[in-house]
Amino acid sequence: MRIVLVGHCGPDNYMLKSMVERVLDDAEVHVANDDAALADHQDEQDTWLVNRVLDGTFSAGHSGLDLIKSRVEQLPGARVLLISDLDEHQATAESHGARPGFGKKALYEELSANRLRDAAGEAGL
Repeated sequence: MRIVLVGHCGPDNYMLKSMVERVLDDAEVHVANDDAALADHQDEQDTWLVNRVLDGTFSAGHSGLDLIKSRVEQLPGARVLLISDLDEHQATAESHGARPGFGKKALYEELSANRLRDAAGEAGL
């Protein structure tokens, strides 16, 4: 399975990659910080972990919420989670069709691991 880290800075990519590899044994982790890199990860089975404020260059501007909305409109049922500690933004992402996400402060909580497993289609909840 491919997990795509979308719009995160270098240190956050490192932390998220470590979390993903700890939770999902067979995950391939990719980084996308621009439209060209993201174009390589359009498969419906790819799971996107999207930053709220995109780091990089995307046509969707600086909003991960806009990117989530666009992805779900193009591919209903897309596997996409918002990475944000702000509850109101998590609620907006879910209203756009995202699966329940988690914040960077919660990377080592079991709820976050379960949400990642669920989005990636893993058992063990």
